[in-house]
This record gives sequence, C-alpha cells and structure tokens, in this order.
Amino acid sequence: MAYLRHLFNGETVTLYELGEAIKIGRHADSDIRIEDLTVSATHCRLAAQAGGWWLEDMQSTNGTLMNGERVTRVQLAPNDVFSVGTHAFEFLPQLPTEFDKTLKIKKSWIPGIYYTE
Repeated sequence: MAYLRHLFNGETVTLYELGEAIKIGRHADSDIRIEDLTVSATHCRLAAQAGGWWLEDMQSTNGTLMNGERVTRVQLAPNDVFSVGTHAFEFLPQLPTEFDKTLKIKKSWIPGIYYTE
C-alpha cells in the first residue's frame, strides 16, 4: 500500500493511504481537499497504473511542480515531493516506521478537518 504525506511549511499535516486513484484540489468532491486559492478546483490526480504510481496535472492554473519544474504527467519514485499551490506532498511506497501502522485518517463533517481514531 502506498501513502502520501501532506506537508505545509515543511511540517507534516497528515498522511493519506492511497487507493487506486485520488484527486487533489479545492473542489468538495476532491479526495484530498485543500482550501487554498493557489490550488485549482481539480488540480491533479494520482493513479496506480502499469506497476507504478503516476501524477497527472489536470490543467491547473498554477501547475503541479516536481523539483521546481512544472509537470503534466510523471511516474512517481519513492520519496518524490511534488507541489500543489503552496502545499507539498511526498510519495511513500510504504508506511514510514515513525508512523503507527494502524493509524487511520478520517474526514470530519467540518470541511478541511481530519482526525484519527
């Protein structure tokens, strides 16, 4: 199982367990919703394809950046970090040892609020 670590100002915000595909954006139907005006409604998506994970920009206004370069579609390697607006995400092919393997992040009914059980 692959994971995505959400970083803001260098600090971990949360850790997401990836399914087969996820959308990142400002819109309410995004799997990872970021309420930030630098993020497009549907900014980018990640999908498991051909034995790997692919990041695809969804024609966002500010672009999706990998190592400071704008990308349209790229295969992710372990520990790759990409930027969506002012937020960064680190791709983790497995759960880092510093996290509890039973940790589950849940969405609250309050937009943008997450919690653990």
